[in-house]
Amino acid sequence: MKDQVLVVENSRTGNVVTMKSITDKLTGEIREVGSVMVQSKAPTGLSRIGRLAVRTAFVTLEQNLIDYFGQDLVAGEPFPMEGKIVVNETLKPYIFKSGPKKGQPQDAKTKGKNGAVIKHNGKPVYRNSFFSTNMNEKDILLTSDVVEDDASSTVTE
Repeated sequence: MKDQVLVVENSRTGNVVTMKSITDKLTGEIREVGSVMVQSKAPTGLSRIGRLAVRTAFVTLEQNLIDYFGQDLVAGEPFPMEGKIVVNETLKPYIFKSGPKKGQPQDAKTKGKNGAVIKHNGKPVYRNSFFSTNMNEKDILLTSDVVEDDASSTVTE
């Protein structure tokens, strides 16, 4: 399957499931959940120069679902539910809820690793991705304002 979603191990721990504590906003209950990184490949940029892009998302699982999946959560193997990784571009940044960036907004999308910030109608674009079991769900991609090309993107003869 071309757009197969694969399980990826945590590069720091080597584990497939990374456990973390979360607090329920309504009840204040603290519980442990697991985070699983998944990746897929998808064609992009077909209106200009097509390439194969890697999409990454994190799936948060309650302990009972981790137990249910059991030995099916294996690095390099398909995620045990059919689905796809969907990209959602927005003008509102995600605010980190935990970790070293807790309370900070995500970085805006840039042209290349250290390039100019991509904007839509003069506002920075933020790119998020998530795993969806709805195979008909579509990406939400914003058209970008004109960004000055740098030397790495010019064509030479």
